[in-house]
Amino acid sequence: MADRAGGILLDTSVVIAHLRGQIDVLSLTAPAEPLFVPLVALGELYKGAEKSARPAHNRRLVDDFLQMAALLYPDTATAESYAKAAVALEARGQVIPENDLWIAAVALECDLPLATRDAHFDRVDGLNVIRW
Repeated sequence: MADRAGGILLDTSVVIAHLRGQIDVLSLTAPAEPLFVPLVALGELYKGAEKSARPAHNRRLVDDFLQMAALLYPDTATAESYAKAAVALEARGQVIPENDLWIAAVALECDLPLATRDAHFDRVDGLNVIRW
């Protein structure tokens, strides 16, 4: 995964809030601001859609959202960022959910701020957190 010049990485919690009409991601960003979704977050979104009362409808909502955000795939550099962050958090006894650790690793690797609604991301050293 190559470094990105600018942009914002979106956590699952932000995408869900957008899809539920609680926030408008586009109104919270500059008009040309690149938006990114990590693959792990997409998996969480698809899981939520699958578990919902209307899986096909909610899957379409997620797929439509991907028209305005690029998908980022993990690679070996992501794994290295993950490992460093995980060890640091474990040493302090401040672990966060595993998928969120992978999401944080993508943000760290790509030097992107992470837009989230989850406070536990504040525990990750070097992570630029945007609270939406």
